[in-house]
This record gives sequence, structure tokens and C-alpha cells, in this order.
Amino acid sequence: MGKIATITIRETQESKKVNISSDSKPEIVDSTIEKWQTLIDTFAKIANVPSGLIMKLNSDNIEVFLKSSSNSNPYEKNEKAELKHALYCETVIGTQKQLIVPDATKSDIWSKNNPDVDISMISYLGVPLNWPDGECFGTVCILDNKENYYTKDFIDLINQIKQHIELDLQLLLRNIELKELNEVKTKFMSLISHDIRGNLGTLHKFLELISTDFDNFETTELKNSLISLSEISSASFTTLDNLLKWSKSDMVKLKPDMQLVNIKEVVEELLSFFSYALRLKSITVNASFNSEQPMIRTDKNMITAILRNIISNAIKYNKKGGEIDIKVVIENNKHQITIQDTGIGISKTDLNKLFKFNVNKTLGTSGESSTGIGLLLIKEFIDKIGAIINVESKINSGTKFTIII
Repeated sequence: MGKIATITIRETQESKKVNISSDSKPEIVDSTIEKWQTLIDTFAKIANVPSGLIMKLNSDNIEVFLKSSSNSNPYEKNEKAELKHALYCETVIGTQKQLIVPDATKSDIWSKNNPDVDISMISYLGVPLNWPDGECFGTVCILDNKENYYTKDFIDLINQIKQHIELDLQLLLRNIELKELNEVKTKFMSLISHDIRGNLGTLHKFLELISTDFDNFETTELKNSLISLSEISSASFTTLDNLLKWSKSDMVKLKPDMQLVNIKEVVEELLSFFSYALRLKSITVNASFNSEQPMIRTDKNMITAILRNIISNAIKYNKKGGEIDIKVVIENNKHQITIQDTGIGISKTDLNKLFKFNVNKTLGTSGESSTGIGLLLIKEFIDKIGAIINVESKINSGTKFTIII
């Protein structure tokens, strides 16, 4: 969630709203803090000034995030000043420019109502610090208790320190993004391995049954069973092969590859994949499409993963002898894909937290297990392809998923 601070630029007395570090921003880690501490200690020593500071802008105040370790530094770490004084740092943040005040006591602008002057910090050199997305972190600055015009060398040095700190902010943010991508990848692979393992488990058990009871099978029954097993094996292999290719290319970036996709082909391949599970529960599938080749611009792998999970749940939570209706229509120039089952339904409480991680681990109607990952994955991919998903459900009456692309 975004946060706003209102600062005042002293020269113009202009009030300005500034976007500051939001809740999505990472904490500054200890190793980075130690590095920054070394930077401002060294800078203050080279400049021969009592105070070097890294300031952090908060909603209602500006805070001393780090201070140089010199004994003559009048500021304290975590010391806060309310945003009502139009401080040096407020002007730096508001203008997004470096500020040099050689001697505030000789300035009509800076001499009055200035808390820094009250503690003899009469000269100032500071530059703004921002996150890569433009949100404000604060400033890095040095202050002196005597007149100081600050040489070009000091100005160059503080701008180099600014670059180092902002690069660290970028790396911290990138580390968080990589962590989130790895979590998605792990959840995704867990889900896929669960789906494929289930099918391979079915193959194993069925083949074991055939081998131990081979003489009791009629030829026609055996042939039909082997055809079903072949379809499951083929669909599982194709799915696994596609996913392995995807993991080598798109999974790292997790960016959608938008292209025209024949959604009818995708649905038919998935129904073939789940054919044995459908047969076990005697579930009837009714599928209708707006044309023989309904083409939708989307990411094929992502929409396949979305539909696979929804259909899997429609089977898992459906009753024996139940139905699944799949429809693809165009309404208001948008494609609508609906998947409706006649299963056990979802309570209002669970419906409100449906797409949160690990909340729905309800066993299927035949005791099928649930990882709690599938629905979370659905929502992540829905957001990535720019679609909308709506869910309607009623206990003992079934569930309806609608995807709008």
C-alpha cells in the first residue's frame, strides 16, 4: 500500500505530497547498514564536519536513520523531527536537487525557525535518496557548525555516495522480487508434480491390477483399459515435456507470452488428460464453444495451467455421476470461459479466502488430497495475463468459475 508524506520547500513555502517507502519495500539488512555507516563516517571525516546523516522520510516525520560516529555529532540515531519546520532535507526531497547552505545565519530564508540552526548546524550539503520506482527513501547529507561552502570534490563525493546507496536499494528490491519468483516457481512445480504424480500413480496401480488379474479380463475390457492408460500416459508426457521447456525459458522471468490460442484445443487436451479421472467418477462433461476455432490472445501455458487446475478441482469435488459444463462465449467484446460443476460447493467463508495460500485443503469426494497451491497459482496467472476471474458457489449445489479475457 502506498504511503504519502507532506513536506514543505522552504524557499517557496510550497507544500508537496511525496510518495515514500511503501509496505512492499524490503527492510534494510544489517550488512547494508554497516556499509552505509562506513560511507557516512568516512565522508564526515574527509569533509572534517561534525555530522554526516542518512535521513529517512516517514509519513509524519523525518528520521535520523544513520549518523556519523563523531563525538561532536549533535544528532541521535532514530531521532525524529516533525514535518512542520521546512527543514533542509525537506527542501532537498521536494525539489529533488542537491542543496548547499553555506551559512544559514546569513540567510533570510534559513536563519529563522530552523531547528538545525538552534543546535549550531549552520551549513548544509545534501542530496535526495530514492528507490528505483521513484518512491522517496530520504537524503544523505553533511552539516557543519561553521560557515562552509563545500568544494566540488565534496559535492562529487556525496553524489557518489548517493549512487552507492541507491544501487543498494535497487539490489534489496531485486532480491525480494527474485525471492517471490522462486516461491512462485516452487509452488508451481509442487502443483505440477502433484498432478503428474497422481496420474502416474493411477497408471502404476492399474497396470499392477492388470498384471495380477490378467486372466480374468475380457479382451474388449482389456483393450479399452489399455487405450485409457495410453491416453493418460501420453497426456502426462506431453504436459511434463511442455512444462520442462517452459521452466527453461519463461519460468525465470514469469512474463506472459501473448499469442493467439485455440482454446478449444486446450480444453480438449485437458479433458483427455483427465479422462481416466472422469471415468472413475462417471462424470459427464458438456463443452460448447462460440466457434470451431475459438482464438483468444493470451499466454498458452498460463491459461492451460489455469484451466487444468479449475477442471481438476471440478472433478475432485464433484459427486459420482455429476456433470461439468464448459462454455466459451464472447460477451461485450470479451471472451468468457465458464467451468461449472455439480459438486459439493464452497462455503461463504472459504469463498472469501479462496485465492490465499494453503487455506483450502479439503479432501475430494473420493478422498483425493489437496496441496492448497492450485487456486493461488490460478490467481497469480490470471493477474499476469490481465484477465478477471469470478467464482460463484453454493454448498451441495456446485461451483462456477468465470474467466474474462
